[in-house]
This record gives sequence, structure tokens and C-alpha cells, in this order.
Amino acid sequence: MKKFYLLRHCQTLFNRQGRIQGCSDSPLTQKGIQQAKESRDWFKIKGVDRQAIYASTQERASDTARLVAEHNVIKPIKGIKEMNFGIFEAQPEKILPKFRLGARSFEDLLVPYGGEDILEVGKRVHRAILTVAEEDPAQDIIMVNHGAALWGLIQYLDIAFPEGLGFGNCNICHYDYENGSLILKRVIDPLK
Repeated sequence: MKKFYLLRHCQTLFNRQGRIQGCSDSPLTQKGIQQAKESRDWFKIKGVDRQAIYASTQERASDTARLVAEHNVIKPIKGIKEMNFGIFEAQPEKILPKFRLGARSFEDLLVPYGGEDILEVGKRVHRAILTVAEEDPAQDIIMVNHGAALWGLIQYLDIAFPEGLGFGNCNICHYDYENGSLILKRVIDPLK
């Protein structure tokens, strides 16, 4: 059985400013750099092997991954990049459309604005994870990615998730992978 640790990137300038990142990017803050080092320490303390580390091709994820990896090689992977928010990119979060009644996500609300459907994002992330699971012999695999990408995967896998629970910077979704299936075991805050 393989273990996947999907780590959301650490705090960025846009996170601090309350702006949407999506496909746009912003650098890690000093706090984000410290959070990445604390996440690295969490992996060390828990005995998670850091030989297989993948990162979204976006700057905030690859910078977080470099700090977590220390001297280990990071493998870039486009399939786990963040959701495209269309015309809302780099804008204040408060202008995003509100979820439909009873919805757990944006669903396809951003598509008319040039964005992606959350289920398509989840499908893309899932496909990337399965490819790595089949090709990488490592038992522990760390992937540094993004909040909406993590949520898209949850939606795509149709996992029941407690109301109001989200993914803060540096939160880790720990999945077990066996016989072609991903099973969410827990969401971890390595900073606590």
C-alpha cells in the first residue's frame, strides 16, 4: 500500500491579501517560508520518506516543495496545478460568485467566466495521482498542490466531508492508495 500526502502550499502574498490565486501566482511570505520548514519537520518527525516529492508547476507549490524536500529532488507535475478561476484571477476573494443552494463547491459556476469546473479539476488531479501511483515505486509520496485542487479531488471522489471544513495553508490530505483506489484517511494540520 502506498501513502500519498497531498500538501497545500504554504502562505503566499495573495493569501495574506485575501486575493484569488488560481493560475496566477504570488510568492511565499516569510510566514509561508517558516510554515514550509515546519511542515518539513512534521514529515521528518512522522518518519515520512521524502524521496518522492512532486509539486505543481506553479511557483508557490514548487517553492514550498523545495523547502520540504531540502536536498531531495522535486518532480514537477502539471496535473495537480490549481483551478483556473477565469476573470476572477488575482481579484479579491469576496467578488467570487456564491455557491448554489446546497452545493459544496463552485461546481461549474466559473466556466462562463473562463474558469474551470471543479469536477474537471478533481478528475485531472485524480488522473495525475494514479499515473504517479503506477509509475513511482516509492511507498510514501508527497505532492504539493493547492486548495481548490484538493477540494476538486474530494468532490470527484464523492467523499463525504464535514460541513465548513476547508484546507488551510500547509494542510495535508493523507490518502492510502491500494488496488487503483484512493482512500482519504485524514486531514492533518502539521503546524499544530
